[in-house]
Amino acid sequence: MTFRADAHPEVEMTRELAVVLLSGPIGVGKTSVRDVLSQEHGFASIRSSAYLRELSANRNNLESRGDLQVLGDQLDQETDYRWVVEVVAEPALRAAPQQTRWLFDAVRKVRQVTHFRATYGKAVLHVHLAADEKTLKTRYDARAASLGDPTPYEQAIMHDNERCARALVGYADLVLQTDRQSAQELADRIFRTIAARD
Repeated sequence: MTFRADAHPEVEMTRELAVVLLSGPIGVGKTSVRDVLSQEHGFASIRSSAYLRELSANRNNLESRGDLQVLGDQLDQETDYRWVVEVVAEPALRAAPQQTRWLFDAVRKVRQVTHFRATYGKAVLHVHLAADEKTLKTRYDARAASLGDPTPYEQAIMHDNERCARALVGYADLVLQTDRQSAQELADRIFRTIAARD
């Protein structure tokens, strides 16, 4: 897995690169897996939500989950979904040329995955996390209560972004069940998969 020279001319083609794309429904455990990959396997995390929060603050907009989803949808339409690569991922990779392991949390649309693959080629490993509906609802309800979010689970999963994120299961390179393994086990599996591709 090497850089595309046209995407990153400042980096030698011998440098190995891994770009893990996480996807999955609300409450599936993406954050937990991301944290283990970052802390134990040296992945640098790129988060689209952090960019959306910064952009929203600059525009004096609100920062609720719904507000950020609307803003992300606007960027999707304005850029043909390219913003996640061109505005979020690319600057991060350019700013840390010595970093070889990257994790994008999280892709939600097929076109986003397509743009990552067009830019980074075989360096991309798209991992979709899944769990049974009862587990997802239990996790969501606990998180919503801790954050004071009144949005019921049944309403949250009807949002277009959520439906699209769930549909990515059919496009992923690797699908893992978070209700059957710990975040540690899942992160280790992802790391082993990447090592086997090198």
